[in-house]
Amino acid sequence: MRKLLLLLTCLLMCCCSALALAADKTKAADAPDTIKPMETISATEMNERLQVGNSEDLLYVKIKEDRVEVYQGLAADRSLRKQLILTMPNTEMLRLYTNNKATFAQMNKMLSDYESSNTKFNGYKIITDKDTPKKLENGGKIYRLWFMKIEREKQSRSGGWNFPIGIGIGIGGGHHHGPWIGVGW
Repeated sequence: MRKLLLLLTCLLMCCCSALALAADKTKAADAPDTIKPMETISATEMNERLQVGNSEDLLYVKIKEDRVEVYQGLAADRSLRKQLILTMPNTEMLRLYTNNKATFAQMNKMLSDYESSNTKFNGYKIITDKDTPKKLENGGKIYRLWFMKIEREKQSRSGGWNFPIGIGIGIGGGHHHGPWIGVGW
C-alpha cells in the first residue's frame, strides 16, 4: 500500500513539474523581444529638442519627472508600438511627446483602440487621452498624449467568484476500495 501511495505521489509530482516547465516555455515563447530606447535624456533636453520642431519619427516617453526615453521608427511599425506599450511600467502615468504627426496619429489610434476594446496587457487595462498640440513659433507642433496601465481584477469563468482548487491523494474508505485521487474546490 505504501509503495502504491509513493508511486502515485511521484507521478503527481512529475505531472506538476512537467506542467510548470511547459508553462515557463510558453511564457518565454510568447514574450516579444523587448524594444530598447535609442537613448535616455533629461526632461529639459527633451523640451529643447521639441522646441526646434524637427519632424523626425521620434517619440519621447517621459517616465519620471526628469527621465525621458527616446524611441525611433514607431510611425510605420505596429509591432514596435505594441512592444513599447508592453514594456512600459505598470500603474504609472506615461507622457508621450513628438513633433511627427504620423507617429502621434499611430500611437494615439493604437492606444485608443486598446482602451475601447478593453484589451488586457498581462492583467492591466489601458487608459489614454491626448492633449491639444502645442504650437511652436516656427510653425511646427508638439503632439502630446498620455497613457497608463491599470491593474484589473481577474474574472473567473464561474460568474465572478474565484475558488481555490485543491488536489487530494488519500486512501479511501466507504465504497472506495483503495487509493483515490480527487480534484475539488
